[in-house]
Amino acid sequence: MTDRAQSTTVGFVVIFGTVLVMVGLVSVSGFAALEDVRDEERVTNGVRSFEVLATNVDDVAIEGVPSRTTTVKLDGVSLSVGPSVTFEVRVPADGFRKTVETRPLVLDAKSGTRVVYANGAVLREDRAGQVMARPPRPLVTADYARLHLVRTRPVAATSVGGQTTASVRTTANGTTVASTGTAGETVYLNVTSPRHEAWGRSLDSHPQMSCAPVGGETVSCVLTTDETTVSVTDVDVRLGD
Repeated sequence: MTDRAQSTTVGFVVIFGTVLVMVGLVSVSGFAALEDVRDEERVTNGVRSFEVLATNVDDVAIEGVPSRTTTVKLDGVSLSVGPSVTFEVRVPADGFRKTVETRPLVLDAKSGTRVVYANGAVLREDRAGQVMARPPRPLVTADYARLHLVRTRPVAATSVGGQTTASVRTTANGTTVASTGTAGETVYLNVTSPRHEAWGRSLDSHPQMSCAPVGGETVSCVLTTDETTVSVTDVDVRLGD
C-alpha cells in the first residue's frame, strides 16, 4: 500500500509539474506573440502617420501653405531627427551641380523597426530589409525634369518619446530654384542614405530613370531630358508633445 501511495504521489507531482511547465511555455509564447502583434500595430500606425506627415510637408514645400502640424502617436516608440541624407543633382553639359543635405524624421520601434520620412518619401526598415511605403514624386519626361528637394532641419528638440502623442510642426523657410536647358542633356541624381537600397529600387522603377549602387551608401540615377529644374525648399521641423 505504501509503495502504491508513493507511486501515485510521484505520478501526481510529475503530471502537475508538466502542466505547470506547459502553462509557463504557453504563457511566455503567448505574451511574446502578443508583443509582436503590438509592435506591428505600432509600426503600421507609424507608417500611416508619416504618410500624413509627407502630405503635410508637400503642402508646405510645394503648395505654398505656411505651416502644418502632424500628430504622431508614440505608444512607447521614439521619434527623432536622424542623420543627414544627401541628394546631389549634376548636369555636366551645363556645369550644374546642387547638393542638399536633409535631416530625416525617424520613428524607432522597440523591435528595431524604423519608419523614416525623407524628401517626400516614407520608408520602412527592419531586419528583413528596406521598403518604400510612399515613393518620392519626381516629375520626369523626355522633355523636362522637375526635381523638388525638401531640406528638413530641426528647430529646438531633436527627439521625443514615451507613452504620448507627439506633434511635428513643419514651417516653410524659403525656396530657391535653378534651371538648365541643353537638348538631350544627361542628368545624374545621387542619393546617399543608410536606406539607399530602397531609394534605388523606387527611383529605378521610374521609366525615365536608370539607377545603380556606386559604393558605400550611395545610389546613382541617370536620366536624359531637354530641361531640368531643381527646386530646394527649406522646412523647419519642431517636435513637441
